[in-house]
Amino acid sequence: MLGFRAMDEGPRFFTVEEANQAIGDLQLEFGRIAQVRSELRPLVESLGGADLVVAVLQQGQAAPTGRDADVVRLQILADQITAAVERINAMGCLVKDLDQGLVDFYALRDDEPVFLCWQFGEPAVIWWHPLDEGFTGRQPLDGVSYRPPPFVN
Repeated sequence: MLGFRAMDEGPRFFTVEEANQAIGDLQLEFGRIAQVRSELRPLVESLGGADLVVAVLQQGQAAPTGRDADVVRLQILADQITAAVERINAMGCLVKDLDQGLVDFYALRDDEPVFLCWQFGEPAVIWWHPLDEGFTGRQPLDGVSYRPPPFVN
């Protein structure tokens, strides 16, 4: 894995090249997250839905009768997702949307702070947006072109 400064030293500013060097690690982490979430979804539903799971995990509500082992497994899965997000953040990246696989990187554009933006499945960082805008404000990076594959995986 790549080594980065701790976030308590302030945000790390990336060049496009540095952000693209992190894509391999990000793809691995989001692949792990997707695998864990595929097991997590049916478990959450079988336990009674997201509200009940939050009450059990975060508010100390008792597990449904006979479901203690499932709650333990649920906690393990939640911890795995949390650990993956923490590893991504430790790289200096910001996970903006776990469902969409959105990650931002602080960068400078014309000496102004902006975010370079990457979404899980994209082959490289090819977008940027102002700090106060999100995904819908993405703009293509100058001089970077990308043609999506003719098929969808």
